[in-house]
Amino acid sequence: MGNFKEKLGKFFKILFWVVVVAIIIKAFAIDAFKIPSTSMENTLHPGDYILANKFAYNIATPREIPLVNLPIHQYNIFEISKPEINDIIIFEFPRGYESDPLMGGAKYIKRVIAGPHDTLKITDGKVYVNGKLISLPSTFKSPKMLTDEDLAQDEVIYPPGAKWNRISYGPIIIPGKGDIIKVDPESFERWQSVIVMDHGERSLLVEGTLVTLDGRAISEYMLKQDHYFVIGDNFEQSMDSRNFGFITDNMIIGKAMFIYWSFDSDKVAPGPLGFLSAIRANRIFKGFN
Repeated sequence: MGNFKEKLGKFFKILFWVVVVAIIIKAFAIDAFKIPSTSMENTLHPGDYILANKFAYNIATPREIPLVNLPIHQYNIFEISKPEINDIIIFEFPRGYESDPLMGGAKYIKRVIAGPHDTLKITDGKVYVNGKLISLPSTFKSPKMLTDEDLAQDEVIYPPGAKWNRISYGPIIIPGKGDIIKVDPESFERWQSVIVMDHGERSLLVEGTLVTLDGRAISEYMLKQDHYFVIGDNFEQSMDSRNFGFITDNMIIGKAMFIYWSFDSDKVAPGPLGFLSAIRANRIFKGFN
């Protein structure tokens, strides 16, 4: 009996340390995410489960308390690299957007197509950066030619007032760290999301003839972070930077590594083993272009 208790105690001790190590890895190094929507088809499908490398771009403290997912302030320890064109990244919207349709803290996955100080232009669905056509993977869903009626029903396009659409967009210059933005009530709407994303909270207001940040009147703002333009591979059906604008370094959680599991819940067959028919084995351990 004593020998059994001793073995049971060792088992739970090992289990405890396995759980501790798993929590540390999830908090600092590698995390798992489920794809909920079609915005990244055909690269990613709903029901794909992916692993993301949190060390891809920097080493930082967790942005959430593990297991309970309560947000905490994140501190960057040091930078490893910067996102590059065609990287697939997971990012989180600032908590300052909680009252907006884009819920603060929600996690999104998109493809980077332009970085700080790049000039981006999309012409008939083809993406040009600094005047050069960029190569997108074969899984990218190129748009069909849209009619004038389709374009008239297009979603709101960023920046406000731009007479662009989802397949013909720009040119637009992506902001970078150190850039100085001149801001006044007339340009407020144009720069509002850029400053809010960069500053990290919604504290930018127009008060009469003044623009205030944290209650202090400003006429210019120096960006603290580099910014990026992201899109979904399902080009026509994705809500991305064409709608909400740029994302920043601090919003990026990590870089997508590969699919570790894939399950199509719509294809579960009747019977106790019906779930087997929903497993997409050909997608398991699939990497990205």
